[in-house]
Amino acid sequence: MFHHHKLTGLAIAIGAALTAPSALAFTAYKTEHNQIDISGRLSFYSEFVDHVDDDDPSTYGRIRLTPEHEFENGWSLVGRAGVGFYPLYKDGYDGHTQRQLYVGVQHDDYGKLLIGKQDALWNDMVATWTDWFWYNGASAQGSWNGAYDDGGFEGNGRPHRAVTYQNTWGDWSLGLLYQTSRDNVPTGSGYTGNLTRLERDYTAQGALVWQPTEDLSLGATYTHSAIDGKTATGNKQSQDVNAGLLAARWTPGNWYFAFTGGRYDNLVRDNEFSGVNTADGIIDEARGYEGVALYGIEHQVPGRVELYTGFNRLEDRASEARKAFYLVGAAWRIFNQNLTIALERKFDDSVDAGGTSDINNNETDFLVRYDF
Repeated sequence: MFHHHKLTGLAIAIGAALTAPSALAFTAYKTEHNQIDISGRLSFYSEFVDHVDDDDPSTYGRIRLTPEHEFENGWSLVGRAGVGFYPLYKDGYDGHTQRQLYVGVQHDDYGKLLIGKQDALWNDMVATWTDWFWYNGASAQGSWNGAYDDGGFEGNGRPHRAVTYQNTWGDWSLGLLYQTSRDNVPTGSGYTGNLTRLERDYTAQGALVWQPTEDLSLGATYTHSAIDGKTATGNKQSQDVNAGLLAARWTPGNWYFAFTGGRYDNLVRDNEFSGVNTADGIIDEARGYEGVALYGIEHQVPGRVELYTGFNRLEDRASEARKAFYLVGAAWRIFNQNLTIALERKFDDSVDAGGTSDINNNETDFLVRYDF
């Protein structure tokens, strides 16, 4: 059952977004060879979970500072500092997270080299193809299934202490990533295994995209992260992550179709699933599949309307357990597509380790997002 008394807060959120001035997007500083841009977003959202009386509207924001300096001979200096935050300080919580903090150089012919905390090539070049739902999604593609929500420790989401190189030659794009060591890292929220700490020696990652036509792209990415887990007695256990992802994307006319499929060794935590408990708290082998189909309607109403459907499916290969859902949704994007109002209906298809369906957690999700 939906709980309509929560809609008052959402109505206020919509009003605030509709009246937000588009002039917030701006170039803070600009000369002949230098420029600093400020951008970000504010999101207002609520979940209406069937049979669960916990619907609670919330907010989330991002702010980004992007400097650029042009050198001679086609080179430029680029960087970004990005932070995520909760603007309403709900329940006294003023949590904020560092999303990006990197600097580098780029050239049209020689490519781009970045150093710092940044989007992984796994995510940026390949996995984002199925991250198309406005509220849900990206739960089975391997970007955010590691020890922490930002996927930084294993290197598939937003790795820190990372060096990346990207370049394009004709129809082919190549990316390479190296992430340095990190010691004595806590095992993460909700962890249930026998390890007390994690340490990473390095992460090596590659991504390759082939785009033979304007409408068709095929991608592949692979990550090896050399990780050890520490027990309370001081012993070490190998927790090396080996993960691979394949993707296809087809965009004819107003349509968008994409599919990703991956294998993840020592990447997914056992608390992702119901009824699965492993000694080290980490799934030996998981498989993930995501798909999306979208149709964009333009010139019929102000802005753009998107109608979409798809699925996310994450499986434990050692049991019957899966975390899965199907989804239908619609989004209206107006004011130069800076304001998005989206409604999604998610149908739970999860199964516990014994093959029994979990409690029905179907839900309806509402989102208002303003990008500046």
